[in-house]
Amino acid sequence: MAETFPKTTLGQYKGLAVTRHVRPVLDSTVEEEIGHRCRLHARYVPTDAPAKRGDKVTLDFEGFLKGEPIPDSKMENVTVLLGTGKLMPAAEKAVYGHKAGETFQFDFTYPANFRVDKLSGVTAQFTITLHAVAEKHTPAPDEAFARSRGFDSLEAMRAQIRKEKAALHEEAADRKAGQDLLEMAGANLTVTLSEQKVAAEARREFKALEDRLKQTGMTLEAYCKSCRTTPGQLQASYRAIAEKRIRSVLAARAIAQAEGIEISDQDVEAEYRRLSARQNVSVEEIRKTLRPDAVKAALAAQKVQAFLLENAQVTTVHDPASHT
Repeated sequence: MAETFPKTTLGQYKGLAVTRHVRPVLDSTVEEEIGHRCRLHARYVPTDAPAKRGDKVTLDFEGFLKGEPIPDSKMENVTVLLGTGKLMPAAEKAVYGHKAGETFQFDFTYPANFRVDKLSGVTAQFTITLHAVAEKHTPAPDEAFARSRGFDSLEAMRAQIRKEKAALHEEAADRKAGQDLLEMAGANLTVTLSEQKVAAEARREFKALEDRLKQTGMTLEAYCKSCRTTPGQLQASYRAIAEKRIRSVLAARAIAQAEGIEISDQDVEAEYRRLSARQNVSVEEIRKTLRPDAVKAALAAQKVQAFLLENAQVTTVHDPASHT
């Protein structure tokens, strides 16, 4: 069933005044990104040193009971990263301190309620043959690393990262200013809102807050105390937020109609593909959670915000580092 919208009359939406706040790119942010890139290009190098947490090992593994192999206990040429829980704790503990090429044993007592009755509570002997130990080597953030990534120098790498981060901050400033403008246009809209719809939207957002608090173990009362408010005041603020959001949705729809802003089916499909690549899930999975009309509405709102920004009185402020 198609959603019905109330009658709306646009107020001022062009020539609105807005301030873009652009965050600075900190030196520490640049250095953190260089460190991140170094970690992305870490590699594992074979070592003769004893195995330790963080090493990657390749091993054979088999259990014995009274000298007889335990069915389904044998694994060959298994590669695991120590410290990630991929190997049962007793086996991992046994591996530590041993070198590649060594074979050793350890005892393991099965839980009393193990799924195989004859093994429940029984102590078995396991043999491990450690074929290889590889140690993680993360490149240093130096000139050699920068050149390996295609830069003339480490300083050139820093400059490129700073440029990329600055572009992201500019985009973020545009998005925030566009959202602010759409809220202004929504506030200037003449419309009679359904109290039922506003209340439902406010309840939905308030319930989302309660669910988040439950996950953290914080009570609503404690949250209100930390925010210096009351449950009643909080609910009233959510009602105001709900009305602002609904007005923004209606304003985006009305402005799109007034300015001939349209979203094609191809635009929707492209957005599905973008979200699929970004979230590393199939397009089909994205479709299950996002209806085409919801995607179309979101894209239309983005285009409307860009239009409002192009037709606004914009003041840009570059925030000082202390504001980040």
